[in-house]
Amino acid sequence: MTTVLLLALMAGCLDVAAPGGVRRAQLALYPVYDVADVQDGTASDVDSFVVLVRNPPFPDTTISVRIPAGQDTVQVDFTVTVTAGEDTVAVTFDGYSSVTGQKLYSGSTTITLVGGTPRPPEPVAVSYVGPGQAVGSLSVEPRAAGLQSGNQVQLTYSALDTLGAAMPDDSVPVTFISRNTAVAIVTAAGLVQAAGNGDAYVVVRSVARSSVRDSAHITVAAVPQALIGLSPTSVAIADTVGTSSPATVNVSVTNAGGGSLTGLAVGAITYGSGASGWLTATLTATTAPTSLALVVDNTGLAAGTYTATVPVTASGVGNSPQNLTVTLNMTAQQLASIAITPGFVAARPGDNVALTVTGKNASGGTAPTGALTFTSRATGVATVNSSGQVTAVAAGTAVIVAQATANTAIADSIVVAVAGNGTATVSAVSNSRAFDLLRVGDTVRVRVAVDLRGVSPEKLGSYNAQLDWSAARLTFVSAETVTGGFGGTIINTTATGTGQLRFGAADPAGHAGPTVALLDIKLVATSAGSSPLTLTLTDLSAAETFIDLLPAALIVSGVVRVQ
Repeated sequence: MTTVLLLALMAGCLDVAAPGGVRRAQLALYPVYDVADVQDGTASDVDSFVVLVRNPPFPDTTISVRIPAGQDTVQVDFTVTVTAGEDTVAVTFDGYSSVTGQKLYSGSTTITLVGGTPRPPEPVAVSYVGPGQAVGSLSVEPRAAGLQSGNQVQLTYSALDTLGAAMPDDSVPVTFISRNTAVAIVTAAGLVQAAGNGDAYVVVRSVARSSVRDSAHITVAAVPQALIGLSPTSVAIADTVGTSSPATVNVSVTNAGGGSLTGLAVGAITYGSGASGWLTATLTATTAPTSLALVVDNTGLAAGTYTATVPVTASGVGNSPQNLTVTLNMTAQQLASIAITPGFVAARPGDNVALTVTGKNASGGTAPTGALTFTSRATGVATVNSSGQVTAVAAGTAVIVAQATANTAIADSIVVAVAGNGTATVSAVSNSRAFDLLRVGDTVRVRVAVDLRGVSPEKLGSYNAQLDWSAARLTFVSAETVTGGFGGTIINTTATGTGQLRFGAADPAGHAGPTVALLDIKLVATSAGSSPLTLTLTDLSAAETFIDLLPAALIVSGVVRVQ
């Protein structure tokens, strides 16, 4: 199929049809193609036309017609209403495939009609608008063939889009053209017939983008010479960043001509823009038939498209070298989850904290987060800007949420606890996160701590606390005091089997802040579901002054979700 059509328009006799000078013009339209054989036998053929003529204020004239089987064209006869003077009518011509329903060609023009004056046909350029617009490259197979007169070889093709991804053949209409029909004749379906001795190139060309093409070298002789044949002639490999290297790809190397093909070798690989050295090509033998093994090393490759050209050579062979194009498409791993750091913030009014967000794929590897949206659920307590900068405003707790802009279902949240004057913040969170997400078998490390900045310069003198959790979700392992933290702790583990731990301590000299670690508790996730880490206190007192800090205390209990 060709990329340009010509439309001829014939205006016949103009007859007075009504009062007021209204006339009716008899028109005949027919498409004229720029090649003799417009049908290539594929489902992408244009085989029906819709012609629209507009001449306001008169009604539009629309004609739909099918090309009869076995014909390349059809004449469309119809009548258009015009005035007695000079009218300019707009003509639109669209060609369709009745098999696929796709519009393949489209064009428009304006034509001036004068009452009573016949006109000769006028050509109208019609552009191809059908499938294959995204094609970036074509590869024909075989790329070389040695034939004797009268022999045939079937050419096939593969296509890649502009991003290097494979395209279905039926989405990329092409034409086949022989540059020397005295040597080789090619049908529209790519079947080559050897006509006479000599050399010919047969070109396969995209209908949608005529600059995208490839060619096969056809040699016709009484005794054909050896020729290098590669199948396929191009290779596209898809891989994912951060995964193991893809499997070896084998390319068939054959003798596409006569005699024997020996002395095969691989030349120096050349690389396109970007990384180099990621491809190794090795022949399993130096005599055809053999295979070319392509091994990709994806270590350190970022997301993107990489290309390499592998020359296969043989001394004394007419079509040496034959170049194999290898395209490697590295895609970033899909984002499955994000995590905010820090996962819990104890702050004072006016404090600023910069959040960082990391992304993971479904396998747990690092993945780019893309654009993020930050939101505060309590802007009166803490705000957050578009870069993840949190500002503590007033006493209370606020949940800060980060969401992947492209997929808002991918999100993470933290708690910001802001202590006003006279307030100590006591927290029990897992793995430094107010909302911790774990898997069955993971360790849950709960630290109980007190932030004394809101009651400075007071020291912590004593406390008595209890931590509860879901025994169906989490199992107790151990509880230990923290080096440099509050010492002398009494730990009661008698109820840990039901999800409860009691602990407390007193120090007359007190323990200064700003943060005092009380206890590290180790649990293990045993089944899927959620478990709150409920912290309660019956005593929280300052040393020396013996001020009761409990009534004004801000207590934060974390949550563990087990997958």
